[in-house]
Amino acid sequence: MSANLPIPAEFAEIAAICVASEMTIGGKVVLGVEGRALHEGLKVGRAFGAWMPGRIDEYGFVAGQDFETYDGLSVPKSESSKSRPQKTKEYRLTIDMAKELSMVENNEKGRLARRYFIWREQQALSAQPSVSVAEIERRMMQALGGMVKSIVNKQITPKIEQLSQKVDGVLAVRPAGVAVTSSRTARGWLQHYGVVKRKRGLSQKVSSALKSLSFRMGYVVSQTAEEGKLCFHEVVANAYFGVGAGRHLLPKTVKEQKEMGLEPAPSPFHQTPA
Repeated sequence: MSANLPIPAEFAEIAAICVASEMTIGGKVVLGVEGRALHEGLKVGRAFGAWMPGRIDEYGFVAGQDFETYDGLSVPKSESSKSRPQKTKEYRLTIDMAKELSMVENNEKGRLARRYFIWREQQALSAQPSVSVAEIERRMMQALGGMVKSIVNKQITPKIEQLSQKVDGVLAVRPAGVAVTSSRTARGWLQHYGVVKRKRGLSQKVSSALKSLSFRMGYVVSQTAEEGKLCFHEVVANAYFGVGAGRHLLPKTVKEQKEMGLEPAPSPFHQTPA
């Protein structure tokens, strides 16, 4: 895909509001979007000053990594009693944070914005020189060198295997053996959400559903080092069990329940191809 391709017609409206462009966040030049523009594009019902800090607290976004704040000035409306510009708090968001915020809005505007950000991200990546798998592995080894030395007491094997998944057309790479504290297996997430009594084969069905949702949301699926079982990010699990098909699996009562009493789940599980 050429980096100079025109914006597809389906993204024209959202792209005119939520302009994804290069910006500096945490001292790095990344692809991102202005927080206030995203708020406008998603047609959020809450005021920006309450919505953005609320989402940051709710989903654990990190300043200097996922976003960066700076001071701005409001432009007063002609009919407003506030004739002078007011100081505002503005946010620059990484494209990954923008995709996640779009997804959790759970509406058509959010889904459209997320697809636009993915398209814009792929467009930017296609303009970069191609890098071989061997070069990616070399860079990973170099970057991880200091960390491996600092935790040598854990006897991490010196050979870091490459683990990759193709997510929304972009090759995402993660070294095996690097812990991801926010990821769990399907069985682990079922236990986390209180589903302690499981029907036979349920863990496998949930694993397949979480794998499909991970691809759609742009999250890498990792594996456990010992058994090679698939692990899924907490954001994916929250979406699946909170607003997706998994909400039907949650027990009606968690305390003092004699039976799990599951609500009927969609059959078969809804899985959208990655």
